[in-house]
Formats: sequence, C-alpha cells, structure tokens
Amino acid sequence: MRNASPLFIGVCADLIVRGPHAYHQSGDKYIRALMHGDTPVVPLVIPALFHTLSKACQSAFIEKLDGVLLTGSYSNLHPSYYEEAEQEGDDAERDPHRDASNWALFDSVLAADLPMLGICRGFQELNVYFGGSLHHRLHEVKGLMDHREDKEQPVEQQYAPAHPVQLSGQGILSEWFASQQSIQVNSIHMQGVKELGHGLQVEARAEDGLIEAFSRPHSSFLLALQWHPEWRPEQYPQNAQILTGFIEACQTWRDKRSQR
Repeated sequence: MRNASPLFIGVCADLIVRGPHAYHQSGDKYIRALMHGDTPVVPLVIPALFHTLSKACQSAFIEKLDGVLLTGSYSNLHPSYYEEAEQEGDDAERDPHRDASNWALFDSVLAADLPMLGICRGFQELNVYFGGSLHHRLHEVKGLMDHREDKEQPVEQQYAPAHPVQLSGQGILSEWFASQQSIQVNSIHMQGVKELGHGLQVEARAEDGLIEAFSRPHSSFLLALQWHPEWRPEQYPQNAQILTGFIEACQTWRDKRSQR
C-alpha cells in the first residue's frame, strides 16, 4: 500500500527584479500542475540561491524532497555555459542567479538520484549540463522551423497544440503513449538543442528533426521536454499523463527510499 502522506517536490525559481526589489518566483501554472492529480503534492519553491548554501544545507534540503521540477522562463541560459559568446544583437533576458543556482542543484539532485522533470528552459539547462549545446535562434537556422509562439494571439492559443513530435519508439514517452507514434505539442521557444548532451537518449523529435524531448537511462527518472506539459492538464489529457507519470516516479522513488 502506497504512503498517503504528501510528496514534496521542489520547483526551481527565477530571480525577478521589480522596481528596486528582487523576488524568487516560480510560475503559478507549474505549481498548480503538480497539484492537479489525486496524489497529494506539496510544491516547494527552491530559491535561486542554492549555490550559495553550504554543502550541509544543500544536502539537508535535498533529503526533504521526492523530486524536482525545472520550469520554463522568460530568461535564457547564458551561452558561456556551453562555451559560446553572446551573439551580436542578442536581446535575450538573462538570469545569472538561476543559472548558478540550478547548476549546484543538478549536482545535488543527481548525486541523490532524485526524479527530475525539465520543461523548456529546464530542458535546455539539462542538455547543457550534460555537455550539450544550444541554437540561439532556431528561426534563423536553415532547415529548422520557427518554434516561437505568436505573441499577438491570446495565451490560450499560444499554448494550444502547434505541431507533432515523433516518438523515438523507446524510452519513457513511448511507454506512456504506447499506441501512438507521435503526439501533438505546443511550441513556445526560441532556442533549442544543437548538440545532445552526453549519456542522454532522444525521446521525441519535431518534424524538422529538432530534438524535443530526451531522457537519461539508468537514472531513477530524468525526462526533459521542450514543450509545456504544465499547461491546463485538466483540458489536455496528454499533459496530464506526463505530469502523472512524473509524480508516480517521485512516489516510486520515495517508496524505495523508505525500504532502505
């Protein structure tokens, strides 16, 4: 019988400046998505200063968690993390606090083998963490589609399904969507995977060949998606399946920990 006590899932934060003050923030839709299903979940926002904590404090915090969710963001990972310079005219928002905080967070999460789900910026961060690189502007790369949303449209349309992704035939997504060769996803990103990180397995590709999802075999659970499954899981069953699968992985991980 599964433990009825709630799961504690960490959610990374951005450092947002409003006026003269800075705030550690995570998007409401990510928090609510974790609480959508029947499993009781307590989301815990991880301030974007994890890298400033002592190793003892980092370990103590990680010991309280059953999984980690990496959110999307208006900011992009600084290209120095994959040994590239900012391009001329690059007007991307930056968040050096999140960059540094999540790099330290990844070290701790992977050492503990905690389940982890990466979304959009989180997907890109994980790819770079494992030695991969990114395209700065997909819409300027020959042969690739424009994966950006139309900001003139209502937000419901921006997050509506935009194109299919072909499942790899093996891995987590192919198991969850066993009767389907492809699924429809939304598309709200300017950057994307250029070179895949070491030890990662492709889970899905867009029609133009761009990697849209990957996993890390031989880990308790690591899945990263370029699209946004947190968007209205009550309306989109596919999004609900992804969130449910992640939460089940967190529950399984905690069950195994309690038996040690």
